[in-house]
Amino acid sequence: MNKYIIKALSSLVKFFSIEEDNFDLLNTTEVLLKRNVLVNRLLAITNVLITIFMFILNINSNDITFIDTLVLLIPSIGLNVLITYLVNTKQCDEEKQLLGMYVGVLSVSWIAFRLFATYPAPYTYVFIYFALVVIALFQNRNAMLMGDVFIFVIASYIHFSEMFKDFSPIFTSKGMSLNEITVYTLFLVLFILVLTAMVFFSEYMDKQRKDELAKREKIENEFNDVLFSVFDTIEDFSQVTEDDELSSDYVTALMAKKLGLLLKYEEEKCDQLFSFAIVIGVNNDFSLDYDENQKASLLKDYSKIKYKLNIGQSLLKRTRIKIKCEGMVRSRYESWFVSENFKKIKSEDDSIDNQIVLLCEMYVILRDKQSYKKALPHIKAIKEITDTFNHFFDESLLNTFLENHVEFEVIYERTRSV
Repeated sequence: MNKYIIKALSSLVKFFSIEEDNFDLLNTTEVLLKRNVLVNRLLAITNVLITIFMFILNINSNDITFIDTLVLLIPSIGLNVLITYLVNTKQCDEEKQLLGMYVGVLSVSWIAFRLFATYPAPYTYVFIYFALVVIALFQNRNAMLMGDVFIFVIASYIHFSEMFKDFSPIFTSKGMSLNEITVYTLFLVLFILVLTAMVFFSEYMDKQRKDELAKREKIENEFNDVLFSVFDTIEDFSQVTEDDELSSDYVTALMAKKLGLLLKYEEEKCDQLFSFAIVIGVNNDFSLDYDENQKASLLKDYSKIKYKLNIGQSLLKRTRIKIKCEGMVRSRYESWFVSENFKKIKSEDDSIDNQIVLLCEMYVILRDKQSYKKALPHIKAIKEITDTFNHFFDESLLNTFLENHVEFEVIYERTRSV
């Protein structure tokens, strides 16, 4: 039994749901369409319940004729059919959707008026407030103001017509007094003001939200353009180069892994140091020769974007270390080592991983022949690091490197002799 109840409730929720795939929240026509659908479904259910209500009353009352019932139902159902037509056949026409909204306001106002006129009773008078709530579902100030006028006029008509009746089924058997009219009118006005203020505020917030979403969409599109420009740059850096196993980056990577092992790092951590040191010049399957559909698909796959951005981050860090190391060796005899520039560079390289790669990179550059220097033998390279660059590195890291400098010499000589 519970299973069927849950299924029925789920069907009811789905019936009133306006969620849909590819729903553009920034498209005013689509938003209005969904609201029309919701209100139209609500009006359809209302008409069904009113039909049942009238059928019951017709059985128990001889005062209400079948013609009275038809006068109430036919226009209401006709308006409901018109809304259905506008909603289903003119979905992309904003003017037709606006017309559907105004027809919805007219429909619910007609029901409120005719229902009380046909069946004057307290429960039919309450339908005036129900009509206001339904109109507020459009979240449109024009529809709300139009509904406010219709309902206020209908309510005023009811109040004054009841005032001059000998028998008042709602208020008193002697009719309404002016004070009673004032009280009921003020209560209705208060309700109208509250609902109208809510609609105005909701419409304002909706506009602000749409403006913000539009800004974010614009920024997102610009970000996507920048993102692919970054990916293009990353791809250029990540291509396989000739003789990459004999390159300085490869030698640096071998030394970085060895230094990590000497520092008692886990094997996985040492492998990460190797990958980081050699990331420049290594093909990471970074092809970006995509068409627009493939790019759109990529942007929806967070894992792929994250992978590429992580590679890009590693490339940028590694490139910065390479440029910095080159600059440090070029300027090893200049005075900037004791200047503010020195302090800045040192603070930027305070992570041990960066320092490990920087130290190994520096050793390789010192050993290799450069356009601005001759190749240094191992002993002189170690002396340069000890005397000139020691302030750049963590003391324990530098000591580990110097205590095992012969092993790094072996790695360098072995790779260079290939």
